[in-house]
Order: sequence, then C-alpha cells, then structure tokens
Amino acid sequence: MTINLNRQLLTLATLNLLAAASAQAAFLQDSKRSIDSKTFYFQNDYRDGTGQNRVEEAAQGLTFRFLSGYTEGDIGFGLNAALMAGFKLDSSPERSGSGLLPRDAEPQRGGPSYARKAQDEYSKLALTAKMQLYKNTEVLYGTLSPNLGVLQPSTTRLFPQDFFGTQITNTSIEGLTLQAGKLDKARARDSTDYRGVGIAYSNGQYPNVEDRDFRYFAADYALSKNLRLTYNLGELEDVYRQHFLGLKGKLAAGPGRIVSDVRVFLSEDAGSHDAGRISNQVYSGLFGYEWQGHTLQAGYQKVDGEGAYPQLDSTATYLHTEMMITNFAKQNQASWLGRYDFDFAAVGIPGLGFTARYVKSDDAQVKGFQGERSERELDTDLGYVVQSGSLKGLGLRWRHGMLRSDYQRNSDQDRVIMDYSFKF
Repeated sequence: MTINLNRQLLTLATLNLLAAASAQAAFLQDSKRSIDSKTFYFQNDYRDGTGQNRVEEAAQGLTFRFLSGYTEGDIGFGLNAALMAGFKLDSSPERSGSGLLPRDAEPQRGGPSYARKAQDEYSKLALTAKMQLYKNTEVLYGTLSPNLGVLQPSTTRLFPQDFFGTQITNTSIEGLTLQAGKLDKARARDSTDYRGVGIAYSNGQYPNVEDRDFRYFAADYALSKNLRLTYNLGELEDVYRQHFLGLKGKLAAGPGRIVSDVRVFLSEDAGSHDAGRISNQVYSGLFGYEWQGHTLQAGYQKVDGEGAYPQLDSTATYLHTEMMITNFAKQNQASWLGRYDFDFAAVGIPGLGFTARYVKSDDAQVKGFQGERSERELDTDLGYVVQSGSLKGLGLRWRHGMLRSDYQRNSDQDRVIMDYSFKF
C-alpha cells in the first residue's frame, strides 16, 4: 500500500480545525512540548575476517516534539508530532555504516564496496492523529512505535525505528490493557523514507519478503501489584504468526526481593508461507535477587524447532538474549545468561547506574555452516543522570560490547551517548 501523504496531512489538518473549533484550550493546555538532544559516538572494531575492519561515526540529533491534549467531551481529538534532524559530526566512507546516518547507495569511485559516504544532515517527520473515547479508549493513526513482545522497534541509535499504521488501546477494565493494531509501512532508524514491512534475513535463514501488513493483539494484566501476565499475537501477512506469553514478578524474601521473568515465543508459518517453513519455539527464564541496590540474575534460553527465531526486518527482539551486537536466536541455539545491576543511590550517588550482561551459547545451527556453532558476548553499561543544578537531567552513558563467535565476525563495540531534554 502506498502512503498518500497529502491525504494524511489533510486528515491531521481537519483534526486541528475540529480541536480549535470545539475546545482549543484543552488541546493546548494539556500539551507537552520539548526539544530532545542526543549526541552519539559509535565505534565497532572487527577483530577478524575480511572487508570493512572498522565502523566509526559521531552524530548529533535534535527532536522537536509536540504531544497535544485532547479536546473536551466524550470523544476527544489530538495530535502528536515530532520533527527529527540529524547532523554528521564525524565520518568517512571507509568508516560509515553505524546506523546513525543515511549513506549513499553507491560506493565511492575506486573504493571498496562498503565505502559509502554518509549524508551531512537529514530530517524526518512523525505525525500521529489520535482520538480518545470515554477516557478509556485511544485510537492512533500515523507514526507508531509499539512496544510488544512480538515487536520491538530498534531504539539504539540517534532516532528510533518507527512504523505507519493504526492502533487502538483500551483500559476500561482495571489492571487490564488491551491493544490491537495494523502496520503498513516501516521506516529504519537512519532512513527518511517508509518501505514495506518484511521479515529479517537472519543470516540467510529467510528470503527477502516485504511489502506485507503486520497485525497484532496484546493483553497485559496485573494479577497483583508485583505480578504481571502478558499475551501477544503478531502476524506478518502470508509469512509467519507468533504468540508470546510472559510472566514477570517480584516477591519479598528476607532483606530483599526475588525477581523472575519467564518468556515463551511460539512461531509458525502463515497464509501462503512466502518465507518457507517456520516452526520455531523459544523458551527462556531469568531469575534473581534484589538487595540494597544490587540485582543479580541468571537464566537460560533454548531455541527449538525449525529455523531461526522470526522477527520483522531491522527490529530488535524481546528475548532475554537481545544484546548490543547479536541476539542468540539461531536454530537450536541454547544460551546461558547472567546479569548484574547496581544502583549507586544505595551508596549515596543517585543517578549513577551500572549493568553487566553475559551470554554464552552452544548448539546453534546456522545456514551455510556445518555442525553446531557457539558464541558469547559480554556487555557493560555505565550511565549517569545529573540530579540537580543547571544541568539537571543531562544524561551520560558509555556502553561496551564484546562478541566472540565461530560463525560471524568477532567485534568490540563502544557507544558513548549524551542526551538532554529541554521542556516547555
């Protein structure tokens, strides 16, 4: 389906006129406006293999964001808008490809195939019309970024990946949130254009199938204050259908709390099976203990069935093993994982936090490779948010990842991020 931009703008303009005519005060008085600034340095050093041996870029992103209130009455109208502008701070054709900046389709003349020049600047617009029914139902049309077990837009660069479609959310039953939607187009985090929704390549496991609709349903229920049950259903038209069931909870025990997070994904081919046979199950659990700022967790994940874990192209996953560089989701892959978090507020330094995550896997069956494959990754994350003074809210973060694998290139990756939000 081709998006008719003029029709979209006309729809949004009509909603604005309705808002102005009926209850402009509520539309504006309940609005939120901000300018979000993000400075991002990305470096990935490939430790072996052939081709590009280093990716290194820096960019500045600014997002001008407007979230309106709703017009008054049982049926209210509103508008969300975001104008994103990205600027190159440092790059070269030989070091491009970080996902921070768009780059030329063709390589530099006389250079290797990966040597493509990054654009000096780019911008994109996100518009979402919204309608509220009786204070408990919200309908969105336009740019969407659903946060689901079956769909995790990639948010780990200058701007987030987003989609174009329709979504409805209902909260009329206390503790229960219901959500359903349909996505027609997808826009990559470093792209200005929408393209068809498709399945991820997954190291050659699945063919390049796109221009499909993705439909989803989600139910999230708070069984108690510390226990939450979630169910999702997602389907990529004529490609695959995926169920997700999650149970997350905390239980007081001694001086601290036991924490648990169990996730199950069941996937199968759907419709005309355009990506081939898919019959994949992922079972995972993460369990740990919180005490005086420390959280120590350990878990296990197993991929069963045929094929790699299916996901939408360019998205992240909601797997426990979603790491900085890889996600440990190949056919038959078995992974052990550990995680440690420390909140320095417990020792008098609020705003400072540290996380270390480690995953080691075996038994992966990867297309193009004989036998079972193994890999491991260690990620660390150190972040601080200024708590007071003229720089209150300024965030600084350093992330480091180290991947060692016997079927993909080994790499060391660093990300340094500074962000700040100017609110009005």
